[in-house]
Amino acid sequence: MKRFTTASVLALAVASIAPAAAQDATGLLFRASADKSLTADYATGDPVPNFRSGVDITPDGAIGGAARWADDGYVAWKAAGNIRADRGTLAFFWRARTPVGEAPFVIFRTGFADHSSWDMAFLRVDWNGKGFDAFVTDANLSRIRVSWTIPRAPATDAWSHVAFAWDETVGVQLYVDGKLVARKDQKADLDSGLDQFGLAGRVMSPHQVQSRYNFMRGSDLDEIRVYDRILPATDVASLAEKREPSATTATDPAARRAAWLHRYGWNKSTPPVLDAPVTRVRKVEFAGAKDLKEWMWKGVDGIAETTWPGVYNRSRLPGRDDYFELPDWNTYVEGGKRYDLTIPPGERVNRVEIHGAAYGRLDWSDAGKTVQIATRPQGVVRSVDQFASRTGGTLSFTNTMQEQPIQEIWAYDLGAGAEPVGSFKLSYTVDAAASPNLAALAPLNAYITGRFAPDERSTVVAMPSAGLKAAVGAGTGGASGAPVRRTDAAPIVHMLIPASFGDALPDRPLARAFDYGWQNLNDGLDGIAIDIPALKARPNAAGLIALNIRVKDPIWPGRDMIDLSVSVRPNEARTLWLDLRDRILPNDSLYLTIASAAPDFDAAALNAAKIRLVFKPRTAALPEHIADRMAQVKDNWGFLVEEHTASKRAGLYKRLFADISDLLRVDPDNARARAYWADINYRPENLPNFVQPVAPVGVPLWAFRQLEDLKRVRQFVTWWIDERQVPYGDFGGGLSDDTDLTQQWPGLALMGVEPDKINASLRALSDAVYKNGMIVNGLGYITADELHAYEEGLNSNAERLYLNWGEPKAVERLMDNTRALQTVILENPAGHMHFASNWYGGRKMYREGAWEWQKPYAFTVMHGPMLVGLYNANPLARGLVTGVIDGWMAHGKQAPDGSWSYPNEINWRTDAERVGDGGGITTSLQATWAAWRYTGDAKYLRPIESRLAKAGPGALAEFNENAFDALPGGAEARKKLAEKKSEDPFARYTAWAATGDTTALEALHADAIADKSQHMDMYTEGHWWSDRVDQPSEILQRERLGGIALRRNQSWPGNTVSWRFAEPGAAERVAVLLPGAKPTKFRVIAYNTTDHAQQATMSTWTVTAGRWSIQASSSTDGGKTLAPIGAARTMTLERSASTDVSFAPGTTVLDFALVEPGPPVDERADLGIGTDDVVVKGRSVTVTVHSLGAKNAKGGRAELVDAAGRIVAIASISPLAAPLDLRPKTAMVKLAIPSGVDLSTLTVQVALAGDEPEITQVNNRVPLR
Repeated sequence: MKRFTTASVLALAVASIAPAAAQDATGLLFRASADKSLTADYATGDPVPNFRSGVDITPDGAIGGAARWADDGYVAWKAAGNIRADRGTLAFFWRARTPVGEAPFVIFRTGFADHSSWDMAFLRVDWNGKGFDAFVTDANLSRIRVSWTIPRAPATDAWSHVAFAWDETVGVQLYVDGKLVARKDQKADLDSGLDQFGLAGRVMSPHQVQSRYNFMRGSDLDEIRVYDRILPATDVASLAEKREPSATTATDPAARRAAWLHRYGWNKSTPPVLDAPVTRVRKVEFAGAKDLKEWMWKGVDGIAETTWPGVYNRSRLPGRDDYFELPDWNTYVEGGKRYDLTIPPGERVNRVEIHGAAYGRLDWSDAGKTVQIATRPQGVVRSVDQFASRTGGTLSFTNTMQEQPIQEIWAYDLGAGAEPVGSFKLSYTVDAAASPNLAALAPLNAYITGRFAPDERSTVVAMPSAGLKAAVGAGTGGASGAPVRRTDAAPIVHMLIPASFGDALPDRPLARAFDYGWQNLNDGLDGIAIDIPALKARPNAAGLIALNIRVKDPIWPGRDMIDLSVSVRPNEARTLWLDLRDRILPNDSLYLTIASAAPDFDAAALNAAKIRLVFKPRTAALPEHIADRMAQVKDNWGFLVEEHTASKRAGLYKRLFADISDLLRVDPDNARARAYWADINYRPENLPNFVQPVAPVGVPLWAFRQLEDLKRVRQFVTWWIDERQVPYGDFGGGLSDDTDLTQQWPGLALMGVEPDKINASLRALSDAVYKNGMIVNGLGYITADELHAYEEGLNSNAERLYLNWGEPKAVERLMDNTRALQTVILENPAGHMHFASNWYGGRKMYREGAWEWQKPYAFTVMHGPMLVGLYNANPLARGLVTGVIDGWMAHGKQAPDGSWSYPNEINWRTDAERVGDGGGITTSLQATWAAWRYTGDAKYLRPIESRLAKAGPGALAEFNENAFDALPGGAEARKKLAEKKSEDPFARYTAWAATGDTTALEALHADAIADKSQHMDMYTEGHWWSDRVDQPSEILQRERLGGIALRRNQSWPGNTVSWRFAEPGAAERVAVLLPGAKPTKFRVIAYNTTDHAQQATMSTWTVTAGRWSIQASSSTDGGKTLAPIGAARTMTLERSASTDVSFAPGTTVLDFALVEPGPPVDERADLGIGTDDVVVKGRSVTVTVHSLGAKNAKGGRAELVDAAGRIVAIASISPLAAPLDLRPKTAMVKLAIPSGVDLSTLTVQVALAGDEPEITQVNNRVPLR
């Protein structure tokens, strides 16, 4: 087989734009033999890997060496110049290396240059569990996919040759060992920019390259090749036989022509003709773009590869929903149906151009009036609709098929007019004979070469109209030579305008005394005037020449500033005034493209075309420049936060850096931009200065700042409820990410802030999970990795219980989850209970090879079993928790110094251990704490003590209870941490806990107030991915509740109390501290900032059930000295029990102490009803009663009680077994509403026979209203 010398043809192509033929006669674009390294032996783009980790060379390849891809490894080469989207052939030798089975895995990936999907997969070749799958993704998200079942699984040491070919005019073809095994003939729109290609299991994109979670299965590849065409079957056979293919040029001009017309929409219609000598076109930027309530810029961002709507992975589009079932991220369940675009007040629109496959209706509305503007038929990818001018209002596109995308939608105000005089102009003339080989144009030449096929690279340069000047004896700064033009060039011309002639190539004459351009110019670009010459190209049947004109963003050529379709008549010159969004131009050159439907349109057709750059005063140009760059930064960072990419080799970060830099270049004091850059750059020092709010006179600073901190958490949570949650229940982040977001809900509600609103929000979300069919057989509908298996609604089931303690729906959903996990956590051959899979769901579990390792994040799903075990001590739930922890601890190793260590990952089948990637290494400790609380067995403290020994006492922040008083050695840990004088929030909290000095809390909350305030805009109006926004409340929970109820992935409830205030908003007016709370004793120090008493209901949680005493006191020194208020009284306190308290203005201290313990609540029987269990039909009430306790319910009664407490109807409840098998136990009773009784005044209540104590009373009453 032919060997090549390592080279990059990209540099050669830049120096010789539009070469006469392909660089290699066979159409080879890229070849990596992997004989000695992973640098390509031949590449028309960059031969050096862009990213690489865990991929090395093994000598026993199919031919020489080969690439050995570790399970967690990846290697990515840049796509530009090395692979094309519209057509090509990918070929390589592949070896499984380890046995293949039913579990699918990725073999090769290619990613889009940009996209709205998370993984951005353009092309993939997979082992599908039975053979091979391969697809390409069209510009509108659908996939052209083929699958093939192999007769017998390949041997681990056998090399197979795989080739996958695609062409937008043909379809796709899959070859194995030189034989065509599958094909799909289907024309498609494959015109897209590509980013990288190579070996990566989970994602290959401009924001992440990764093999992680269930995408960790490497293999060996050799002789990776990419061609610029579909290779004939004989050539593919040659490659499989380790021979070179022939030099073929198989093309179908008619098919290519049809694809070209389809790409621009010219196969369906001709754009409106330019009738006036001068036509003005104002690009109208939308003031808002939303899908339901989510800001959705990707349909109007000027980047064709991004789309509205976001991408659904459980998709209706062809080929998208496959065996790699990713969650639906960054979308509403009911999104993708209507796109609402706000036209700024006073702006006129009379033309809309849409790029994309979406079909449906376009409306304009304002002030309650809606007018249909256009309908868009199926099968069109570009359309132009012109209509009577509309001012302001909203444009709405309603999709006929929910997911069909819009790549870009443009709004214009177009009509006869004239170009403005401007502050001044720069005038250029296109010289088709001038070489584009100028230093100032080098980046654009490289972009064109990398993005476009050789026949689409025809380039012209616009030179100063007055000509280049040179001092005596000096050079002009221009290029020498003439471009080489292809005879088969496509009808597209790239028009380049140099920013300056001061940039110079080496080995040329020195230029003096002349330059022309805009570098460091003060004024801003208002727009571009183009004098289109009288074209002599061949018109269509209507006698028109269709043109598409795009002006590229000078800092990112993959983004259009305008994309306009027009027509001209032959031999009729026209002038276009393109009123662009204003820009303070950077020192980069400008770039336009003009494409045509006329097949003979070429560079010569534009010779002598005039171009004028019209400028305006800087102050007038700044507003649009700043607004647009800010929108671009906001959109990009809102997506990038999912991965927090920080490498400029990653395309999205590179674009983000360019956008934020260009914004700060023109407006360095922009506070919002500075805040964004501080976050992007991990430099909080760069945040704008924050001025702390001042406490009112007489209000303790700790109390004031605690409440200011709390207000900001409330502002954040209620913003997401009000501004993002929709009636379906979701927030637009994809339900799986939305359920991560709402882990912040219970803590705030339990602190007394908006409890009903927050609970309604959480209940709506958790019900939406089921409405959307996300849980089947107790686990996720999709087959997900060890972490995302939890985020498919198992987490929201758990969240719900915190605010709906004992609600039958909440408890029984968690029982269902727990029962299902018994099929995932299994005893292995060594007798240990481990997770048997890290890739599972309610319909499928993979148990082989790479997927039978227990990993730390697997323990997140123990949240539900832990809560069931806490609620009713269910032996199966508790056994699952203690069993999996016992299995993990069985691998513990004790060092000579007595310390213990535990492995991160354990193989279920072999009991082997490994370090893994370290993700989530402390997650198992939540279940470890639960096991200790269940049993009291000190052995379960070993992993916790091991964590503290390695991480120090600050690691106690990872536990929700007051660990200082709960753990042996906790007091010493508190002392050590308090003495550190750290600015860490938990350390400051600890300093107060150790000393009672509230100065530490004042500083803690000052920092929290500043941080929350400075990030509030990003975390709300920034419309980030919903799992990436967080306004921490854990310290507030420790202070106000005596421990954390819930923090994301800190799941064992640790709060001593919770609050509900009688007066709306009072939670934000009463500061509360619970120092050193214990299960048998706790103190409440409250400061009421109002001028009247505040009434509250306090519920208890991590307390020992029994008879308690309470002593109320007042204090004038923050609780240091007390003045008792009346005598102490006694009451019963237990988990979920409530007592009413009152806080007078100023300081109130409440001391609670256990007098006599009672039976544990989790050993009791329990009856429960929820709102879903009460059905009213006429005057009849049907009640479904649930047994939820630890022991059988011996029967009971159901009653209808009126507002005065009188029983108006009663019925018996039959005995019910306890749900020891984790299955619901229910009985149905009926009650008749007596005549004359208003049902809206009634409440259904249930009780055990003889009013036997239950686990909780909060699930015993449901109002009928």
